[in-house]
Amino acid sequence: MIYRLTVECLDGWHYDHETIRIIDIDEHAVLYDLFDIIREANGFGFEHLHMFYLGRTPRNRKIIFGDKDDYYDHECRPYHSTLSSIYPLGNLKFYFLYDFGDQWVFQIKKSRKRISTQAGVKYPRIVQKIGDDPESHLYIE
Repeated sequence: MIYRLTVECLDGWHYDHETIRIIDIDEHAVLYDLFDIIREANGFGFEHLHMFYLGRTPRNRKIIFGDKDDYYDHECRPYHSTLSSIYPLGNLKFYFLYDFGDQWVFQIKKSRKRISTQAGVKYPRIVQKIGDDPESHLYIE
């Protein structure tokens, strides 16, 4: 089964325009696969730290995907978790944070519509891009 995800930028240090990406990805894909397609869809590189997490709001990090640290008291799950192990979310929301300095925060919503795998289509794939890349307006003079 294929998940259709809406990845919407909610905030960032230089946030000034709508940025939404629609992505199709296999339900058994791991978070690294999702990171890679979100990075590609938004024009990001590999040079910044990032994280996925679940919470009630963008500032609330109830469950973090990654290694446990001694600084925070969050529940941690493995970064290699599959999307099918994350959904359904219950009363939490799914977020992606890219660049701990600029704080690009995205909410990831899964469509309820069931999508079957199509022969000859490579997943994950970017279905639609709404708005410019988040950092596209930073370097215009």
